[in-house]
Amino acid sequence: MILVALLLAACAPAATPTPAPAPASPTPAPASPTPVPPTPTKALEQMSYEERIAFLAEKAKAEGGVINSYGMPEIWANYGGIYAEFKKRFGITQQDIDMGSSVVLARMTEENASKNDVADLKPAFAAELAKRGLTADYKVSCWDKLPEGQKGQDPNTKSVWYVGYKGTLGWIVNTNLVKKIPRSWKELENPEYKNMIAYLDPRATGTGVNTVEAAAYAVSGDPYNYKAGAEFLGRLHKMGLVATVDPKVTVDKFQRGEVGILINFDYNLLKWKEELGVPSEVVIPADGTIASGGGVIIAKNAPHPYTARLFMEFLLCGDGQKLYAQGFVTPIRPDVELPPEVAAKFPPKEAYAKVVMIDYAKDAAISEDLKKAWAEATGAP
Repeated sequence: MILVALLLAACAPAATPTPAPAPASPTPAPASPTPVPPTPTKALEQMSYEERIAFLAEKAKAEGGVINSYGMPEIWANYGGIYAEFKKRFGITQQDIDMGSSVVLARMTEENASKNDVADLKPAFAAELAKRGLTADYKVSCWDKLPEGQKGQDPNTKSVWYVGYKGTLGWIVNTNLVKKIPRSWKELENPEYKNMIAYLDPRATGTGVNTVEAAAYAVSGDPYNYKAGAEFLGRLHKMGLVATVDPKVTVDKFQRGEVGILINFDYNLLKWKEELGVPSEVVIPADGTIASGGGVIIAKNAPHPYTARLFMEFLLCGDGQKLYAQGFVTPIRPDVELPPEVAAKFPPKEAYAKVVMIDYAKDAAISEDLKKAWAEATGAP
């Protein structure tokens, strides 16, 4: 019986396995609400000038209402008028520490560009700051309107520098003190001018470097022949003609009648002639001189970054260029001209017949050697 039972079991069809229950479908999660995309905003670089001004002005309100500048005193390049209008429009007050270009370069390097917002210094040093990565990478809205060679972005650091304006080196003469007006560098070598001449120190200022270059151009035909310029100025010192060499711009001694011949750029000289109340004449030396730009930058780590960008837009793309022009400063943008009533106060065009524009790269290449040659030739301490 047992055997029969086993045989019957073996012949029985195999039992169909009960299929495993299908896994329960997960309870569908409730649909997430479709996120609302943020309101599309343009990148700052894509905004128009008007849009940038509105955006930056709003952001600048939270930055304290001040802008820290280096090398932008009110007596230089009409910065007094420019910052007065900037404050009137945006309620932002300038706090400037006046210093020459060499000092600006050294100080911003030491501070990692974290104490000032903007600065004015000679273009070669502005480009050097960009090379060191110490200027912002911000391009103003009118970047394309700035002439080639008068702006730059370092290919490695992406830092940006600008030239805001330009002018020609000459001198202003106090006609009460100086009866025979010197009209060339050569005519400055005159014992009548004992203790009458003042200019800026090349070791501290870009204008001082340009003074050596201008003299070099007049006596040798080459503005980068710095030894010729240094030797010429050395002769003026040895003749006792130089009253003072200043580390930063000042008009006090000229105004008090302590010096009678003050060397600087024409935009400053013409404004000083109009405002200082000193009977004077502005001279562009007939035997040659140089023209150069004024560099402007935004500090890389500016304490007020939106304020700094707002100011640079105002200065280069807005009415800042016109305010330069109203103060005898030639704007760097060719589409902004001097007002006719201002242009009429400049020396005649013929006076500018022998002017050469400085090449910033060549200027940078000789600057350090120029300073040493000048100090050696003049016996400066």
